[in-house]
Amino acid sequence: MPHNIEQVRAAIDNIDAQLISLLAERQSFVTRAGEVKAGQGIQDAHDPERVESILRARREQALDAGLDPEVAERIWKELLAAFTDYEQNAAR
Repeated sequence: MPHNIEQVRAAIDNIDAQLISLLAERQSFVTRAGEVKAGQGIQDAHDPERVESILRARREQALDAGLDPEVAERIWKELLAAFTDYEQNAAR
């Protein structure tokens, strides 16, 4: 466990770097989802039922992991909105 603020910040920076890598991987799957949807004639990237299902699941996962579910929901709402926009724009 870090003992000073510099060590704590370095640990947070390391986690952030891992998150960036995971978000890049997620983006590649979002791109693929857009391609699959286009092949199936689906034009709208936004699926409200899927969004609600994801948010419920992430809140439950957050609780199980010891993360405040409100924090998780706020993050995932932004994440889903950003990637939905990305998918919609990539399809053009």
